[in-house]
This record gives sequence, structure tokens and C-alpha cells, in this order.
Amino acid sequence: MHRAAQFSQATSGSNSNTSQRGHHRNLHITASQHHSWTITPPREPSAHPHASPTTPPPPTPTDGHHLTPLSRDLRTLMRLLPHSVVVCTSTSPSNPKTHRPPTPRAMTMSSFTSLALTPTPVVSFNISVPSRTYDAVEATRRFNIHVLADDVNGARIADWLAKGNAGGRKVFETLEKECECTFLEGGTEGEPPVLKGEGVLYVLRCRLLEEPDRGLVRVRDHVIVLGEVIEILEGGAGVEGEREGKRKRKHERFGLLYADRRYRQLGNCITPAKDHG
Repeated sequence: MHRAAQFSQATSGSNSNTSQRGHHRNLHITASQHHSWTITPPREPSAHPHASPTTPPPPTPTDGHHLTPLSRDLRTLMRLLPHSVVVCTSTSPSNPKTHRPPTPRAMTMSSFTSLALTPTPVVSFNISVPSRTYDAVEATRRFNIHVLADDVNGARIADWLAKGNAGGRKVFETLEKECECTFLEGGTEGEPPVLKGEGVLYVLRCRLLEEPDRGLVRVRDHVIVLGEVIEILEGGAGVEGEREGKRKRKHERFGLLYADRRYRQLGNCITPAKDHG
């Protein structure tokens, strides 16, 4: 399987999913071996909207259709905005006719956000269709959102599950070896898997809203998924290893970010001068 994809479709900027059928992907990060991941200094953006024709942005090998200049500029602009990176899991139901057992599904995405807090918390994300993970969410109406740690462990999980899940169960069975992350299957039919590992901060157990449109709103080639949060579980992240002479615990970490085709950590704060005396 081709191991590169791109988080930068024009219809959603960098807010996209990475588990579509076929060869189309939305995340352009070449998968690296376990030992080669590292944290590097910040880098300037690689491109900007309205870039000079003599210095065009890097080509996107996953573009499956023609983009207008405005669409290309919007895609480039969205690369300048950091987005959270989370993993969504769900389960394709069993099929008695083909004797297929329930199949775990997962996708890495950067469009996750909270939508409402009352009377119950609601979250949303968008997903490009067709998608095996989308089919599982639609069929079972349940999914889990995994908030990843902003470190090498979180990036490994995100990158591994950005390859797609055509391999079905094998994708998850290899997860522990590649990412030091295990998965726990649901105890009942249709219950989505839970990922456990140093790269997972928290897990949000969710179900689709009934209204509007049973929680699935179609917008061109994407579907906006609306989910109600049922429970927030602790992830497997504990104490991070030595880095710059400091050990970081879970409560000291932010979630993993993505911008300009790279995973990132949250950097400096910008505060009013009066706060510093």
C-alpha cells in the first residue's frame, strides 16, 4: 500500500480524513520507521496564497481533480492554520451472508471540534466519502475519538492510521508493534475499539445525534458528522520520557497539532504586556 497522504483538500482546507477507499488520501506525510521519529525546531511555512508563479507551492500528488486558482489558494491558506489531530475508531458490523466478523476501522483526521455543550456536549468532524470508517459509523452509529499526545508517540499513531484501513484487522494488529499502542475491541456488536498507549491522552465515547439528518449532513463530497459525547475516558499516556531535561506528565501536555504538512507541538503564548508587570 502507498504510505503517503495529504491533509489539504480544497473543500475542507486541512480539515480532512485519511481513510477513504481506493488510493485517494488527504495527509501528505511519508510513513517513517519507529526509530526515526524525532522533535525538530519550528520551520517557516512552505507556501502562501498568491505565491509568485516562479515559486509555486509543492505539488500535491493526491489531487484527483482540477482545482481552480481560488481553491488552490484556499488549500494553501488552510495549511497556515494549526489543527488538532485525533483518531476516530468505529466497527463495521458482521455480515452473516459472507460470514465476515465485525471489523475494526480507524482514521486520522484534523477536522474535529466541539460544537455545543448543553444540554449535552456535541462534537463534529467532516469526512470525505466513500470511506470504510464512515460506513462503519453510519451502520453502528457509534464511534470513539482519541485525543493524541503532542509528542513522538502521538505522531506515530496518527501516521500509522493515516495509511487507510483496507487491511482491516491487520492494521490494528500491527499497531502495537509499530506504535506501542494496543486496541481493545468492544464487548458488544458494533461497539468501537479503544486505543491504549503512551500516545493517547483521552478517549471520547460518542454516538450520532438523531437530528438533524440523523447526525450525518452531506455537503458535496464530504459528510459532516455530528456526535453526542457519552463519556470521556483516560488514555494510556503517563509520564513522557526525558526531553530537554524535563519530564512531562499527562496534565502538562496539549493535544497533537498539524500544519503545513507536519505534526506539531503547541509553542509560545502571546499575552498582554500588563500580565508581566
